[in-house]
Amino acid sequence: MWEWEEISEFFWTKTTYRQVYGEDFSSFRLFDITHISLLLAAAVIIVSVILFFKRSDSKVRKKITAALTALLLFDEALKYIYTSLTGQFEPQFLPFHLCSVNIFVCLWNTIRPSRIAANILYGICLPAAVIALIMPSWTALPVWNLMTIHSETVHIMLVLYPLLLLLAGGFRPDAGSIPVIILFVISACIPAMTLNYFFDTNFMFLKRTDNNALLELFASFLGEKYYIAGIAVLLAVVVCLMYLPWIIRSRSAQKRLGSLLK
Repeated sequence: MWEWEEISEFFWTKTTYRQVYGEDFSSFRLFDITHISLLLAAAVIIVSVILFFKRSDSKVRKKITAALTALLLFDEALKYIYTSLTGQFEPQFLPFHLCSVNIFVCLWNTIRPSRIAANILYGICLPAAVIALIMPSWTALPVWNLMTIHSETVHIMLVLYPLLLLLAGGFRPDAGSIPVIILFVISACIPAMTLNYFFDTNFMFLKRTDNNALLELFASFLGEKYYIAGIAVLLAVVVCLMYLPWIIRSRSAQKRLGSLLK
């Protein structure tokens, strides 16, 4: 087994970088040229796959969603394998962050398509993955680094999966699923908080802001102890915004139907 001192920086994790270069070290900053380039690359990939998906028949679409799910699982497994082999594995890498949990929701929906799973992916996974790409927590790492590549590709795929269901797969969000989405998030928080307590991890950012720009903003207004309230409010606002257009659309359709029946 290798030690991190003996391997290329390509294989270093964020923890290793900050041990070597300091806790405040960053390889790029939010919305600098590097970050904007990464966002543009993500947009090109997402749009290209969506366009290809829309032109494909139902058999090819199933293969695409299955391949996307397999790639998500492989990407997640790769993180465990290479960090273990290089002596850098941390309990923090276990799949109890919200986006990691959603990988298994993708698996659930691929094996057995479900309205509940699709709504979880739309209402929570999609906005969470978008926010992660816009405000990444891996800025300590350079672009040419395996953990950066893992973080970028996982979140791109987590944006893609629900968009394929929504824009080209026939799925339509159901506002009646909002209570289930909230219950899902609360349920996911229980093991995350338990592990955070016993192992000093920071799953779902429930213990520390971890230099996340958005959470640092909440902490500046609410204090270090109460920034989680900002997360709860953000979650509620995001879910409402995600479903508001569909609620309006449904009510408009009901009004048109009512006027036709008069």
